[in-house]
Amino acid sequence: MSQFRFDPTKTLFVGVERECFVTDFDGNIVPRSFEILSHLNKHSRFGYELSACQIEERTDPVKVDQIRNELLRNQSILSQAEAELGFKRLHVEVGPEDMPLDVYPDPSGRYQVISASMSREVLLSACRIIGTHIHVGMPDRDSALRVYNSVVSNCQELSELGDYSSGQRLEIYRQVAPDCDPAPYQTWYDFHSAAVKKGFDKDPRKCWSLIRISKHGTIEFRMFGSTPSLELVETWAKKCHKLCAGALLYYNGGGFTSSSIFYKFKQYYDKKLNN
Repeated sequence: MSQFRFDPTKTLFVGVERECFVTDFDGNIVPRSFEILSHLNKHSRFGYELSACQIEERTDPVKVDQIRNELLRNQSILSQAEAELGFKRLHVEVGPEDMPLDVYPDPSGRYQVISASMSREVLLSACRIIGTHIHVGMPDRDSALRVYNSVVSNCQELSELGDYSSGQRLEIYRQVAPDCDPAPYQTWYDFHSAAVKKGFDKDPRKCWSLIRISKHGTIEFRMFGSTPSLELVETWAKKCHKLCAGALLYYNGGGFTSSSIFYKFKQYYDKKLNN
């Protein structure tokens, strides 16, 4: 369990990871992410994906009512990079079947290893889809497992909420990760047994579930598609936050490990849940 880094001071803080395709001015998807990320290297808010035609933006973990400002900050940086380098961002959930299949030159070699074992069909599936991931911070591993078990029952509802491709994106995702439906775990022992069986016991990033406990000590919601609308991303973030806050207050109603932390967050989130 040492791979999971929980931070009680970030309990119920929200973070967003948001992917997009890179295109030229004619709208053609192009493998320019290495060039763009090299240009943005002073910013830790941007990263790469398997496809060299995608970039990912990330926010800092913040209170949910601050997430819009975080997204606007990224928007400003990327808009300037577009003007300086001559590219455009494209937020569509599914790319075309004839898009380039260049793999990002990951310095760790992880993506080269992953892609080497993929058939062309699976690689195409992995490269064609992009999405939005919402993270909600947890104070400790026991709270994380309880909240995870509570929210997995909402997976179908959230998948429908975040679907703007008539189900095509998740259909393609299941070709890459057939076992992506999240399952509850009664104990951390059960979680670890499943992790060993599915091959993510040494690296939580190899868990492909649509909801997972991430290595960052968060509940990560991975079912949402891609959209240019910051309002929509904010709506998704608030929905995930509300689910986690409700579950956390229910299970930890007797107090967090630190009672002062509990009352600090209870007062704040009682107000939020009543909105």
